[in-house]
Amino acid sequence: MSRSSHSPGAKGHAGLAVALAVVLGLQAAPVEARCSAFTRLAPCAKGVRPNLNRLLCCALSRRSFLALPGAVRLLRRPAAAQIDAVAASKPVGYRATTLLVGGQTIPVAQWYPLADEGEAAAPFINTGPPYRYRINIANLFRAFLGFKPPIPSPEVRNGGASAVRPDAPPAQGESKGGIVFAHGLLGSRFDMATLCEQLAREGFVVSSADFAESISGSFAPNENTGRGAIIDAEMELLRRDFGATTFGIFGHSAGGGSASMAPGPFLLGRCAIAGARPYAGRDPFYIIASAGDGVIPIDRIRAAVGPDMPVVSDAGQLDWKKSTSGALFINSPVTDGSRYMPSHISFLDAEANAALVRVLRPLLPLAKLLRLPTLDFDVYVQRIDAEATAAAVRPSIIEFFLRR
Repeated sequence: MSRSSHSPGAKGHAGLAVALAVVLGLQAAPVEARCSAFTRLAPCAKGVRPNLNRLLCCALSRRSFLALPGAVRLLRRPAAAQIDAVAASKPVGYRATTLLVGGQTIPVAQWYPLADEGEAAAPFINTGPPYRYRINIANLFRAFLGFKPPIPSPEVRNGGASAVRPDAPPAQGESKGGIVFAHGLLGSRFDMATLCEQLAREGFVVSSADFAESISGSFAPNENTGRGAIIDAEMELLRRDFGATTFGIFGHSAGGGSASMAPGPFLLGRCAIAGARPYAGRDPFYIIASAGDGVIPIDRIRAAVGPDMPVVSDAGQLDWKKSTSGALFINSPVTDGSRYMPSHISFLDAEANAALVRVLRPLLPLAKLLRLPTLDFDVYVQRIDAEATAAAVRPSIIEFFLRR
């Protein structure tokens, strides 16, 4: 699929909005009736491309239709009643909170060590997914086409297998420090929630906020709600509520740029994943990229590598006792038997990607028709390799922040 940025004209925008509204409104009709409705309604929207009706009708097979989000169908997983043996051995605290930045209420997720380690080590059954957010499909069209059609935003409920205790008392005393996660374009604060949990188990307090480019579209951005302002507010919240005195930051894609350029200081380190900018300061710096990334070419990320920064192709080759900074450039498959290297979104949580697959996969034919950038989503749905990528990469990220 082409990843070029092609935008139809204003008439095409209006026609596409009508077509999408029809797609998401025909919830109960059989396939034949849905296609018939498109034949009648879509031509009323001037500028719709001639083959759009046929494409949308074909996309609305029963299987694809059931995967489309609706106004009342929520993307929920059943309440989890299972214990993850490894994760549940040390649950962590979690809270959903907000920050007021630039007059806007910013959703924030935070993870932290629990107050009583003896109690926290007891068996824990999670009774419901704690991570709740919306996938605002209209934000995709605003980002790539410059307009926002009236499309419902399905709710996602993730984290059902996570050993987190919402709003449990945090551990007293000084933590190992505060770490901020920065998501990328059309990402969310839960894109790497599992890694945030893992860092909290190691003694860090971790914060992840939505930015203006979030898939959730959770606030109205203005000139005072930039990434830097939100990151600063998160650090202050970690200072106030958890007593953090030193900080680290990691980010994915555009969030990798944030990790590279945020003022800091981030004495715990900066980790830029699938996106990085040159950094000339003294903070430890860890760059991770893949030759399989179809969004940000690895050669572009090489420009961010410092002159004395060791570069490896396997995370196991990194030795944080010898060097405070390093770069991992993946140029071969991370698992035996695979033919592919991680794509741009392979670095995200498997569960976060699964939610996107359930919502957006039926719209891929439409994206292909319009030649919209897909941010490697089209590649990921063929490989589903987030868990394998996490196993190969994330231990080195944790070691990077723990090296002090």
